[in-house]
Amino acid sequence: MQAYLKNLIQTLVVDKKKIGPFELVSKNFQLKSVDEGIYEFTPLGKTSDCAYVFSCGIHGNETAPIEIISDMINDIVDGELILKNPILFIFGHIDAMIAETRFVEDNLNRMFSGAHRNYPENKLEAPRALVIEKSITSFFTRYPNLRRVHYDLHTAIRASKYRKFAVYPFLKPGRSYSERQLRLFSAMGIEAVLLMHKFSPTLSYFSSTTHDADSFTLELGKVEKFGRNNRKDFSETELVLRSLLSGAEIKMPNSLPLLCQVKKELIRHHEDYQFYIADDTANFTRYKMGEVLASDSEETYRVQENGEMIAFPNGKVKVGQRSGLVMIEILPHEILP
Repeated sequence: MQAYLKNLIQTLVVDKKKIGPFELVSKNFQLKSVDEGIYEFTPLGKTSDCAYVFSCGIHGNETAPIEIISDMINDIVDGELILKNPILFIFGHIDAMIAETRFVEDNLNRMFSGAHRNYPENKLEAPRALVIEKSITSFFTRYPNLRRVHYDLHTAIRASKYRKFAVYPFLKPGRSYSERQLRLFSAMGIEAVLLMHKFSPTLSYFSSTTHDADSFTLELGKVEKFGRNNRKDFSETELVLRSLLSGAEIKMPNSLPLLCQVKKELIRHHEDYQFYIADDTANFTRYKMGEVLASDSEETYRVQENGEMIAFPNGKVKVGQRSGLVMIEILPHEILP
């Protein structure tokens, strides 16, 4: 059984072939292949208080999280990592992983919360988004009494002044920011958190809003090819993730990451769009009041206060898509009780 699952992960990620569904049972867990690249583990002993989703490869060229989760699965099967909580592992965009590209037709991480219906011509990412949504819904529905947590693991395509950062989805009315999760971020080595200001069709937003999960996008470093990641760079994050699954004690820091409230999306409204941020600009670069960041025939955005920052700048997006997020630093007491 152990060799079988190891071969599965090698086949999926390294040899770049595909394999059909299966179920396995050991003395410690039950494993079910929910769909291609989606695996549910159920501990057979007493469980703790959380149901977890760990996803990776939503962008196929973000390899470090894929390697981390592959190793985690292998260690569960080997008995080196004993589960205390149910976990759904998702390898998101397998075709893009095979091609070693971010996506094939369209950005998968813009297709959740039903947004896949806006891509009727897309025959690859849109159906995959629906499969992932259904898998998460089915998983969380089986654990109505457990706290729901989803970490969607990514690496960024550009440099960042804070190498590891998290994206906290916009919270619907009645929900509060979690201080525990912010402290867990610090334990993971995450230095900054983006607090989103509105709806987003990302996977972490789907789990947060649809299932009231503590759900986040974790940007853990820079994109590299398979096998070229320095895994020591991810050791803090990986240790926390493994400890959450096993119920091991986690030393919680007193400090919190830098909190950045998103205040504006820069959108490419028309073909005449001018984006004044260089391609090599790092995430969290700060600007002075009055600087122009983007403009077209519909809108010009000037920095409104000193210290505004940019995240995910990309002037080459399609018309109608986001070219960057403008943020401002806030203090913890502004969002926590």
